[in-house]
Amino acid sequence: MIDLGDSWIDLSENISFTFFILAIINLLVYFIQLMIKGNRSAKYSFAAHSEVKALSRGSKLISLAIFFLLFAMIANAFGRAQFYEFIFVGFISFMISFMIGYGFSTYLQYYYPFILEKRLRNIRFKRLKSTSGNSMRLMNELEEDEFLTNEMIALEDASEADFDVWIDEVTGEKVIQKYDMSEKALICHRCNFRTLKERNEKVILEATEHENGKVEKSYNCTYCNLKEVREGSTLSLSKKRELALL
Repeated sequence: MIDLGDSWIDLSENISFTFFILAIINLLVYFIQLMIKGNRSAKYSFAAHSEVKALSRGSKLISLAIFFLLFAMIANAFGRAQFYEFIFVGFISFMISFMIGYGFSTYLQYYYPFILEKRLRNIRFKRLKSTSGNSMRLMNELEEDEFLTNEMIALEDASEADFDVWIDEVTGEKVIQKYDMSEKALICHRCNFRTLKERNEKVILEATEHENGKVEKSYNCTYCNLKEVREGSTLSLSKKRELALL
């Protein structure tokens, strides 16, 4: 007979509590790091690259915490048990925690991108004030090109980055903010989820010193499994060197 009512239950409860604490610490660390970022473009980039990863880590820790908590609760109900009952307790706890973890993972993969997109828009387009305290206006795509360099426009054309130009119409002060778009998932035209991700890139025409190159990018939707190929451009070698100095 195996006694599941004493040390095993206590150990499982302690491990469960530890994983819950780690999950909370994981989220606190992420949001503190987000808050201390100096400007909105840094916050945008950090949230875009790290938020889902932080939530994924947290969901795994919570799933482990639930596993050990369920193990302790079910074991407590069994008390003294045969070995096969001990295995049964572990199996049931694992299956329940696995389904919860899978639910978290599915939510983060397919549905959370829409919530994240809204959060990113709130970060990016939050009202901006100039050094004089005046509200600044965000220029539209046509207006902003006048204030962007050729290198910036080339980055936008290559879908590597996006630039916002804000202007204080009282003092004329301008602020240009850069947002990295190179790893951002696209919206799938079949399911309308932002789950279309680049899987492969094939060079069609190599970039030269002064001429842009051409690439063929393969995309796959992680939700509806749509596959499509798009052509894109790469920057010339001279423009890459110039951008490296920005």
